[in-house]
Amino acid sequence: MIPLLYEDDDILVIDKPAGLPAQPGEGVSSSVVSVIERDLGFSPFLVHRLDKETAGCMVLTRNSASAARFSALLRDRGVTKIYKAICSGKPQNARGTYQDPISLSGRIQEASTSYRLIAAFGASDAWPGGFSFIEFELGTGRTHQIRRHCALHAHPILGDDKYGDFVLNRGLKKAVGLKNLLLWSCELVAPGLPRLRSSIPPHFLSFLGKFDDAPAAEEG
Repeated sequence: MIPLLYEDDDILVIDKPAGLPAQPGEGVSSSVVSVIERDLGFSPFLVHRLDKETAGCMVLTRNSASAARFSALLRDRGVTKIYKAICSGKPQNARGTYQDPISLSGRIQEASTSYRLIAAFGASDAWPGGFSFIEFELGTGRTHQIRRHCALHAHPILGDDKYGDFVLNRGLKKAVGLKNLLLWSCELVAPGLPRLRSSIPPHFLSFLGKFDDAPAAEEG
């Protein structure tokens, strides 16, 4: 059973575990949709998606009318989505907004990601650039937006097998057991809903626990 953060007659907000894809597809044995169908007895509508390896808050609806309403809120930026990530290195400034446009299927689209550095940690002879724990707020919702903006600004998210530092990821897998993308959809704020917070993913706790100077996962 996927943990439910909120439920009413129209909307479900789940705490999606890392490693579970949002929807069925070729080679997919289990997905958010199939688990909801099995455990709750209906086929949900997806109004937004999280990458397979991203954990945390994800919204589904029970019917197409609710899906249309929530999709309009997302489109009009009426929903606040907060993420946290652990990255290689750190941003140049403690706060800022990345507005680099993103190319999707040959189309250039605007993209806005605000960030706040929570803590830098882990610098050593083995990892001279250290790591950073960063909070992000999406201004737009483009595919892989946070992952791509972090990579563009030279602090890729750890465990990112598409835009990340592959040599560093391999080294961290061997040294501290890094296996998952360290990106977490931690909070969601939407009209008519309480402020929702998802649980701290176990792989975040595991990684932070490897470094004496790491911040608490709840910090910030």
